[in-house]
Amino acid sequence: RREWLEDRRPVREKGAFPRWDDVFVDADGNRRTFREIVQGLIDNFLGRDTPLRWGLNWNAPVPDDLHPLKNPGLEITGPWYPMSRAIHQINADVAAMMEDEEDASPAWFVPWGSGRAVAAVWEARRVVRRVLSGDVPDPYVEGGKEYRIRKPRGRWPTLIHRVPGIHILDFDVRVDGRPIPAIITSVVMYTVNNYDLLKRAGSGVYFYVPKTQTPAEALVVEKLLRLVEDRLGLRRGELKIAMLYEEAMAGRYLPVIFWIWRERLVKSNNGRWDYLGSLIEMWKDEAVYPDPQNITMTHPIMMAYQRYNALMCLMAGLGKNGELNAGPVGGMAAVMLYRQGDPYGRERYNARALRGIWLDKLRERLIGLIFVAEEPAKGVTLRDVLEGKVKGRLFDLFRQSWVATPEESYVKAGAEPLRASLQELQAMVNRPVKYVEVDGVKIPAVDSGLTEQERQLFQRLGLIDGEGNITPWVVRPDMLDTPEKLLGNPELWGGRDLWSALYEPPKGDITAEHIQHAFYMAANYGFQLLNG
Repeated sequence: RREWLEDRRPVREKGAFPRWDDVFVDADGNRRTFREIVQGLIDNFLGRDTPLRWGLNWNAPVPDDLHPLKNPGLEITGPWYPMSRAIHQINADVAAMMEDEEDASPAWFVPWGSGRAVAAVWEARRVVRRVLSGDVPDPYVEGGKEYRIRKPRGRWPTLIHRVPGIHILDFDVRVDGRPIPAIITSVVMYTVNNYDLLKRAGSGVYFYVPKTQTPAEALVVEKLLRLVEDRLGLRRGELKIAMLYEEAMAGRYLPVIFWIWRERLVKSNNGRWDYLGSLIEMWKDEAVYPDPQNITMTHPIMMAYQRYNALMCLMAGLGKNGELNAGPVGGMAAVMLYRQGDPYGRERYNARALRGIWLDKLRERLIGLIFVAEEPAKGVTLRDVLEGKVKGRLFDLFRQSWVATPEESYVKAGAEPLRASLQELQAMVNRPVKYVEVDGVKIPAVDSGLTEQERQLFQRLGLIDGEGNITPWVVRPDMLDTPEKLLGNPELWGGRDLWSALYEPPKGDITAEHIQHAFYMAANYGFQLLNG
């Protein structure tokens, strides 16, 4: 990172994709050029059985409870300390729960004057062990409130443990007097304490890995996980991971990172805040971004980011028998609920938040519809595909996405588009338009069809046509059958090469009324980096 910040070359030069002859090494010592890795990815997608071919999770299959395409719905994140947080996540109607030791982690330090002897993160680890052991009082009382787990163990969301970034140190655990990387503590404590409990419950040890930017960083994580597997006598690739693709830099190396993690990578998550912050940092000496809150997930650069992630998951995730072993995951909706009884009465605006998350997850679901056509075809609709009017295979990739709160109505609104059948998706778009009124302003109801304004947006994004028919992203094998085409074919990337589609700075105003938000975003991003 320091080398990048001090490198005075233009971004287009220092931030380019690797050269085709750049060599990368995996944990087994295999050496391949960037061209060979990308060619092997293409060979897998096209079903070519070549020496370069590679794909995800060929050795140890993806467990059913972790598979992103078999468990549609939302993923909820947050700390498991105090225990009430864990109970809230378990009771939520979500597909996965992410017990967090990263940016929503309990504290890794003891605040001065707190009287605590142990950092809260260690208490959270005890909570994880107790919950998985079934050691939860019924009721559990905290702060004068009673909490109960309302589901049998077999119906709990899949548990995924988010580890800190590799740059964070753990000052509670030292070797020769020096603090060790916190990711080591996080991985080892979670695995050793909970492996048997998770396996007995029909699950396994799964990690969310944040902040990875380069193949070298990915290799550090891979070597760590292999050491743990070897010490415990586990099958290679049994410890599965999901990637937080939240750094723009990672996109330059995404095929290589996937290749290094090919034994265990199951899903790759798109996010907005960290990714946008990394883009701003990437261009800080050459270009000024417009108001950050106007760069939403519908902006062209963010659409390219989501489509690139989905396509990489598809190309690497295809198994030799045509099954899918990986998928992309969407990010959090930007609009949140106010609590009932808010002192300013702002809960009356919750209708906007409910509509916002429903629309956000519908958009993600439609972005993940990729139709691999056997012959040139234009104007392909989802209905055409389902009725067999065009030849090819449809992939339905964005079936999971993040949510920040377990509130029932919010989760229900976000989960509906992710769990709907393909036939139901078109019906959702075409529902009658309904409104609710808040302070004299009409807001689309959560169960409304697309309004005219929303239709125009989805049409501009290429997700529906002028008649409101859902239109999958049509990809032909000849559009990406060479490494040069995959990264450079304008037909694939909206009239541009992939690098420009991902990284070209957007134009727009910086306004006085929005600069406060920009400062907040910059501070928030900085604190997240400091905290892991």
